[in-house]
Amino acid sequence: MIWGSGLLLLLLFPCCCCCCRGCRCCSSRRSSLAPRSAMRAGPALLLPALLGCALAAGPRLQRGMPNVCPVLELALVGHQEPCIQSFSRMVRMWKQGCTNRRWCVSYERRSGYYTVYKQVYRMEQQTVYKCCPGWAQQDNEPGCLHLLCSAGTCFNGGKCSGGGSQVCQCPAGFQGPRCQYDVNECTTGNGGCQDRCCNTVGSYHCKCPAGQKLGEDGKSCAVIDPCTSGNGGCSQICQNERGIAKCECHPGHSLAADKKSCLDVDECAEGRARCAHRCVNTPGSFSCACSPGFELGADGRRCYRIEMEIVDSCRDGNGGCEHGCEHTAAGPRCSCPRGHRLAGDGKTCTDVDECETGESCCSQFCINYAGGYECACKAGFQLSADGCSCDDVDECHLDNGNCDHFCVNSLGSYECACKEGYRLGDSRWACVALGVEEADAEEAAGLAGAPGLQFRGPPQLLHLTLGALAEDGDPRGELTLVHRVVCLGDTFGQDCSLRCEDCLHGGRCNSERSGCVCPPGRAGVICNETCPPGTFGRGCAGVCRCQNGGWCDPGTGQCHCPPGVLGQLCEDGCPKGFFGKNCNKPCNCANKGHCHRLYGACLCDPGLYGRFCHLTCPRWAFGVGCSEECQCVKEHTLECSPRDGSCTCQPGYHGKKCHKECTPGFYGAGCKLKCSCPPDVLCDPETGACKHPCPAGFHGEKCHLSCQPGSFGMGCRQRCSCGGAPCDPKTGQCVCPAGKTGATCEQDCPDGQWGPDCQNSCKPCANGGQCNRETGACDCPPGYTGPSCSDTCPDGHYGQSCLWLCSCGSSAQCHHVTGECSCPPGWTGHDCKHPCSSGHWGQDCANSCACDGGDGGCDPATGACSCQPGFTGQHCQLRCPEGSFGPGCESSCQCQNGAACDHVSGACTCTAGWTGTFCEKACPDGFFGIDCHQVCKCKNAAGCDHVLGSCHCLPGWLGESCEQPCQENSYGPGCRSTCQCHNGALCHHETGTCLCSPGWKGATCQEACPPGWYGANCLQRCLCHGQATCDPVSGECQCPQGWTGTACELECGAGQFGEGCEQNCSCQHGVCDQPSGKCLCHAGWTGDHCDVGCPPGFFGERCEERCDCAHSRSCHPQTGACHCDRGWRGRHCDKPCLPGRYGAGCARRCRCPAGRPCHHLTGTCGCPPGATGHGCHKACPAGTYGQDCQGVCQCSAENQECHPVTGHCSCSPGYHGAHCHLRCPEGTYGSNCQNPCKCMNGGQCDPASGTCDCAPGFIGANCSKTCPESWYGKDCAQPCACGKGQCDPRTGECACAPGHTGPACQQVCPQGQYGPNCHGTCTCQNGGICDHVDGNCTCGLGWTGRSCEKECLPGKYGAGCSLDCLCQHNGTCDRFTGCCSCPEGFYGHSCEHRCPLGFYGLGCLQACACKNGASCDAVTGQCLCPLGYHGVHCEKGCARGWFGEGCQHQCDCGDAPCDPETGKCLCPPGKTGDKCDIGCRPDRYGPGCSLRCQCAGRSRCNPHNGNCACPGSWRGPTCTEGGPPKLPFYEEQAQERGSIFPRALQQ
Repeated sequence: MIWGSGLLLLLLFPCCCCCCRGCRCCSSRRSSLAPRSAMRAGPALLLPALLGCALAAGPRLQRGMPNVCPVLELALVGHQEPCIQSFSRMVRMWKQGCTNRRWCVSYERRSGYYTVYKQVYRMEQQTVYKCCPGWAQQDNEPGCLHLLCSAGTCFNGGKCSGGGSQVCQCPAGFQGPRCQYDVNECTTGNGGCQDRCCNTVGSYHCKCPAGQKLGEDGKSCAVIDPCTSGNGGCSQICQNERGIAKCECHPGHSLAADKKSCLDVDECAEGRARCAHRCVNTPGSFSCACSPGFELGADGRRCYRIEMEIVDSCRDGNGGCEHGCEHTAAGPRCSCPRGHRLAGDGKTCTDVDECETGESCCSQFCINYAGGYECACKAGFQLSADGCSCDDVDECHLDNGNCDHFCVNSLGSYECACKEGYRLGDSRWACVALGVEEADAEEAAGLAGAPGLQFRGPPQLLHLTLGALAEDGDPRGELTLVHRVVCLGDTFGQDCSLRCEDCLHGGRCNSERSGCVCPPGRAGVICNETCPPGTFGRGCAGVCRCQNGGWCDPGTGQCHCPPGVLGQLCEDGCPKGFFGKNCNKPCNCANKGHCHRLYGACLCDPGLYGRFCHLTCPRWAFGVGCSEECQCVKEHTLECSPRDGSCTCQPGYHGKKCHKECTPGFYGAGCKLKCSCPPDVLCDPETGACKHPCPAGFHGEKCHLSCQPGSFGMGCRQRCSCGGAPCDPKTGQCVCPAGKTGATCEQDCPDGQWGPDCQNSCKPCANGGQCNRETGACDCPPGYTGPSCSDTCPDGHYGQSCLWLCSCGSSAQCHHVTGECSCPPGWTGHDCKHPCSSGHWGQDCANSCACDGGDGGCDPATGACSCQPGFTGQHCQLRCPEGSFGPGCESSCQCQNGAACDHVSGACTCTAGWTGTFCEKACPDGFFGIDCHQVCKCKNAAGCDHVLGSCHCLPGWLGESCEQPCQENSYGPGCRSTCQCHNGALCHHETGTCLCSPGWKGATCQEACPPGWYGANCLQRCLCHGQATCDPVSGECQCPQGWTGTACELECGAGQFGEGCEQNCSCQHGVCDQPSGKCLCHAGWTGDHCDVGCPPGFFGERCEERCDCAHSRSCHPQTGACHCDRGWRGRHCDKPCLPGRYGAGCARRCRCPAGRPCHHLTGTCGCPPGATGHGCHKACPAGTYGQDCQGVCQCSAENQECHPVTGHCSCSPGYHGAHCHLRCPEGTYGSNCQNPCKCMNGGQCDPASGTCDCAPGFIGANCSKTCPESWYGKDCAQPCACGKGQCDPRTGECACAPGHTGPACQQVCPQGQYGPNCHGTCTCQNGGICDHVDGNCTCGLGWTGRSCEKECLPGKYGAGCSLDCLCQHNGTCDRFTGCCSCPEGFYGHSCEHRCPLGFYGLGCLQACACKNGASCDAVTGQCLCPLGYHGVHCEKGCARGWFGEGCQHQCDCGDAPCDPETGKCLCPPGKTGDKCDIGCRPDRYGPGCSLRCQCAGRSRCNPHNGNCACPGSWRGPTCTEGGPPKLPFYEEQAQERGSIFPRALQQ
């Protein structure tokens, strides 16, 4: 028996068979001898027997068994066919014809026949039942219940396992019986990832947070230093900030917009360098450079002049010069030092007495010496740093001038003074105490011995003098007080005019508010003076120690050294008058001053310059080398200090730069003096003189000047707000010009109104004319004129106001609006003066001569052409009409089937698909196209079109060559039929028959497979068991929870549950609910995994039943049976042992005498005190106690009980004391009051039970909970009425939310208050609205800021300054309303309109004064003259011979005038041409020959005036009257032609 490919082959050998138990073997004899019964048995006797033998090993698979499928097989089946065999034999028979006509026996050969059967085999199709693919039958199972592993069984790379329950061996990352489920590695230990674990199908990977990278192990994270890779993208410095690269730049560079690259900072362009001469920018820095002859100073910025060394001609003998020698190209040039002048010989020097000539700068004494001079000062003065002026010496500054008490400095001197009760001694500095009589005498004289007296101020505020006379007339030696100055009200100064606010430069008031405490480097009463040179620090008490010409900072004392000198104290420099490396070279500087250490150039102090530093800086220059420019406003400044550039202001000005005028109410130097004018009266800022205001409408010193336009009121100080219109100089009321109205004249007159106050009504204007709001006249559009714009421009004029002259010639008409010329036929050009060019004709020469078949020329008026054969039409532009050809298109064509006929010769040009002389034949089969030269390419028996070659496809085919079957949803002829197949079914492209996809059936595949069937046409039966559903496409079973297996035929095994039985449950003492996985515990067990026994006292299902045992430690967890303590019995262990029994389980027998009780617990004979009963299990009856309950209790009170053993009384709960007559004290309860109360929040507890009685505002068993929201009081029974506020749970009082107040918080805070309890005070200014909750301000129009204290910034307006101004053309916007104030030349709500023509200035209220229709500049009003006019107001026309813009172009017309606008020559009568140099044609006359003569016949026309010169006997204006005698012939001819002229004359 051989099986293969579903085909059963039985190889049968003659006389041989395969036998098995229960089968009969065939005979070995020949078939002819076989039993007939066997032969008649019919076909297929042998094969069933064999099949029965083959399948006897197990149950035969049948339809309906699990996983059994029907299979159609081809089998070689044997059949027995009858076969008729024949044989011959001799048969004895009687026959006639024997001799003597008698019958005789004779033998004849007869043929015999019999039937035998032969075995015939043929292939037949049979339905057999086999295991479905992937399933196998084992162990006589009723069906195929074992899944086989084959290709496609295992998913995700799984491999078939050799055996066991697991079908597939799954690769890492997958699980399930067929490896169909992904393993989520992240659920176990986060997959080993340090940060994030990301599961993927079949695998997983780790991720790190931003700024970190994955380690080499793929799991750990390390912080990324972005700067290690490409420097973080930074061009210079990269800083790692929390894993993010932050770029920085080196000094001298700035970070670019991309935040990565660095740009060089051009310090020179930005003005940061502050170089004296030139600045050179370098990458990352800069350097200063000096002009030739200068050297860069130590600070790298300033430049100092370099004195040239003496070389060449001055080297030998100093060039013959007595003093200085300078080498020049012409030889040595001698010079003299300061204080000398060159003598006549040009070599020697003579002294100059600067003290005599007045060249000295000395303020007191001048001392001349050879080569110079020195200044000296009087006693009490010292020479200032400039070497010229003298400064007072403050002797009091050093050791108080040796005075005992007070030292008073004065100009050039000082005096000592004493306190009260003392007088000045003979030494004039010591103070001696006064006797009583002396003191009284001084007090009577009104003297005070010391300027300080009892006053707070320093003594120098008092004026003191010496030498006051005593009563005896002798001069006394004490310092006496001329007058006392006592400042009150926190004022100080000589005239008590200064206050603490007047302290300058950071000075502040002292604690007594009686003077200024100056910062370091400042001095003076109000700290307005810098420390004198040589001093610094607070009070200028420090002494400068700078050497070699260095000067110290007045505040810090730091030394600033001159160029060439170094050191903290400028000690590294040469002494005065010397320079060089060893300081041994002398330099000739003024006063032997400092010079450059290396080069010897003189280094001047700030404020001085010159070779010898003897010149003061020029005015408005100051500082070292006079290199800095004063910043003072020069017109307001008296003097600029050449030393430090400080400004001394003129009276009436103040400020650091004298840039501020005195504020109203102050005047004089520094604006420190207060005006004494009445209120509202200004004073002169220089002199303080009061300026009385002028009456309304006038101004000026004498009030004789009327207010300028735009101002009004007293002194003309108020500005009109009329939008540029004038206003009344007294009241300011706007006087609106014509066409304007409104309070501020900003509104135009409404439509239909005009004039002052818009009182006049406009007359209607025609043709789109507009009524002028000022004049009421109609402003006509271009091309119209007249009072109501109803007239068009007269001939020869056009445009705006009809002011433009037409320039049309040759009788052309001019358009009254545009001025365009309408030329007659044959003429062209903008002025119609040019004849048509060759090849063009007609109106405006717009027609081209299209005589393609003619000679190319045409009549310029008619354009008529002469045509060649084959052409026709007015211009020969048309070929002969279709169907005709030849000369005059008179021949008829014979072409057929749409063939083209040659318009000249008549030859036929066949269309595609036709051939023959006259195109009368179609192309033969298989050919198409022009001349039938193309071969058809149609396939699939398609026909071909003989014209186009397109294929005529059979049904079901498409494409140019019919090689494509119908696509997608179409079929049939031309694929025009739509398939009705649904659900992904295929459609036969020829017939439209549907081939359904698996899961569907029916003619149109719209019937889904019924439940239990699947596959193509739903022919396969589903094998899913129970409530499982079957996929109609694949037949795959979708099992409900708790079932598994390919057919969902297997319940989940023990410990498994859920979909696919893939989840494991661990129920130790219970079973698992397979759908949900929940453990169903056995009785006596509980917990999620049934691993927790019932707690003591509970038993049964879910341990929900409570043990009912009186004297038992526990009960059985499953049944609840009680485990009785010893001495007890019964189902509930509530009965003592029976008499005579005791102990555990009452199993022991008592051994007590009869009648003696036995203790049921211990078996002791006799009961202990307090117990009774046969088992001693009962307490003594009430009122008894002791042994055998013989004692009688003495406790009779209701609050007492008797102890059954001792008889002692024990108190009831809530009582205590020897006699139980005392209630429990507060805070305790229970038996003997031993339990402390557990009531919280002031609750009281019941002394017996401990139950809590809560205080108002609290609730709960132990009073631990506050009343719920909106409730208060005892037991929280009262509802709150606090609105949005909080309610006190005890009292119900309301605590209002911020912004609310009142008993029930129903009122908001009063205006000006806000916040909790409305205690906050609003700070909103300028009408801002305050929020009653948080106090935030909502600002009104024009204000912003936290307290609405700031005005809107420019460009903003409205509430809170939140709106953007819309003013255009630099217009300013009102911060309240946003209304725009327009600049000159613009108007409109947003200043969007430029002034209309004819107006200019502010508000466009000024009318242009331009003549002759000229417009003016909208801002300045300057006239913009049209062509042909000039002058300030365009009032002048061009002079004869000139034209154009500004009349600047000269005409080229000879003696003829020209048009002043265009320059076109205006020819006089009788002349024409561009330059008026051509005479008129005979039929033309007048200016420019523009008129046509009216003279008849051969009369001549005067070219100047058009007068006719009649010939012969003709007369009349046009020579049409008179003439020769008329003949009849002539009259007849004349009547025929409607003319009175004979034909001869007409010709």
